[in-house]
Formats: sequence, structure tokens, C-alpha cells
Amino acid sequence: MAFSSKGNVVSFRPSRPSEPSGKRSPNRLPRNVRRRRLIWLIVMITVFIWFLSEFVTQTGRISAREAELKEKKAEVAALKKEQKALRKEIKQLHDEEYLKELARKYGYQEPGEEIYTLPEGKK
Repeated sequence: MAFSSKGNVVSFRPSRPSEPSGKRSPNRLPRNVRRRRLIWLIVMITVFIWFLSEFVTQTGRISAREAELKEKKAEVAALKKEQKALRKEIKQLHDEEYLKELARKYGYQEPGEEIYTLPEGKK
């Protein structure tokens, strides 16, 4: 370490000279550091690939479940509509006039009543 004559500025100089060209360059990391970094890179790439595969898989599962839910909602809506029609019919079954009309439709008649039918085609 040396102090500059320009003020209170400190400059750092290497304490030993550069190694000869046959040996390691000063920018090269030790072998164990490079190995740890390579292992870390491999682990991170593996985690990233696993994350992407899980994301794609779960996105597919979610979209399939949403389609299934949509079908079930449509089925529920149809069943509610049918239930409403059945409730209306049940209310009509409590009406005596409707029951008489329904009985005549199936060929039943009250005692003393005669039912006349017209032939098809002549009305």
C-alpha cells in the first residue's frame, strides 16, 4: 500500500509480481472454486427445469379442472331448470280442473259423461 502525493488517496499495488506465463494467470480461479460454481450452476438449472415442468403440468391440470367445472355448472343449470318445471307441474296437480283435463286426455271420463272423438283429417 502506498500513499499518493495528491492528497489522502490510497492506491493498492500487488505485493508480488505477476507469475510467469507458464503458471496460472492472476484472473483464473482455483480449481475447487470452479468446481463449486459448476455444481451450483447444475443444481440451479435442474431446479429451474423442475419448476418449469411442474408449472406446465399444473397449468394443464387446472385447465382440465376448469373445463370439468364448466360442464358441471351447465349440468346444474339444466337440472335446476328441470326442477323448476317439475315444481310447476306439482303445483298444477293440486288443481282439480287440471286433473280432470289430464284424465280426459288419457281417456278417462266422469260417470254419465260421453266423449266424442272426431276422425283425424276431418275437423
